[in-house]
Amino acid sequence: QIDTTPSTILRNNMSDKLTLYNFLNIAGFALSWVLNSNVKGPGDNGNIFFNGIGELFETFESIVMPTSQTFIIAHVILILEGAFAIAQLLPKFRGSVMVQDCVKHYFFLSALMQFLWSIDIGIQNLWASALSVILMLTMFASITKILMSQAANTDSTQTPEEYWLLRFPFSVHFAWALAVASMSVNGFFVQLGVGSTFQVVLGIVTIILFGGVGYKMLFLNGPKPNYAVPMVLSWFLFGIALCNQGPKVELEGLQHILFDSVAGIVGAGLIGTTSYVFFNKEIADKNTDLSKEINEINESDDTVYVTAPDGAGGELA
Repeated sequence: QIDTTPSTILRNNMSDKLTLYNFLNIAGFALSWVLNSNVKGPGDNGNIFFNGIGELFETFESIVMPTSQTFIIAHVILILEGAFAIAQLLPKFRGSVMVQDCVKHYFFLSALMQFLWSIDIGIQNLWASALSVILMLTMFASITKILMSQAANTDSTQTPEEYWLLRFPFSVHFAWALAVASMSVNGFFVQLGVGSTFQVVLGIVTIILFGGVGYKMLFLNGPKPNYAVPMVLSWFLFGIALCNQGPKVELEGLQHILFDSVAGIVGAGLIGTTSYVFFNKEIADKNTDLSKEINEINESDDTVYVTAPDGAGGELA
């Protein structure tokens, strides 16, 4: 019997050839690898371009800046997207809806935006900061487009391999892109010279945004919650709460404590809520469904069991 689901038809029809999107994904990963592997341009200081993820927290200094250790996750994303880049070349996946109709050119576009952001031409002014924000928001919009398209095109025929190789990397990247875009916006207002009170208010709004996105992914994401996004956002929130450098050190004691506390509480709340939803959806519900199936089988079983009578001395007659 031939599987005629739309995703399988597309994959079977296109499995014998690679498309432009497949090659763009390779180019996007290569560009992302250069930018996020601490590769610098000519000279020891890398002043021309290729300011990678290691320099990001220095560029976007604000009170939502996390500790430098938080950026380890950027390398995790790089590994996941490397797996995606290889998998989407394989005949089994190269024609998948997840690649051809969802990722399309957006992964390459997100890497291109980060590349343009990384170019340092020596202009340190408000216009350069505004351009930086636009580039980061465009990168975030590109990853968001991928995530939304993949969610809309996912059906019950999707295999675990398709999820882990073609979808999961972009869930993690989406949360990270949201965090980076938020850093750029907060950093832009710092360069505008706004006061500490405004920075704290904007920072708390950012934290509430993270919490709201996490809530949406867990409770308003259809039948299948997205667990990766709130977990990555919680990682970032803990990084914010533990950071003691940048503009945050200039805050008065109570403001500093309040802001760090809010970040830590929301981060812990995301972890706790994600764990609770995961247990109920993926463990408890499946055990309940299994018990119901067993009960239904037992109730529908009309087999009659007869016990043989005992003979003398307790032996079977």
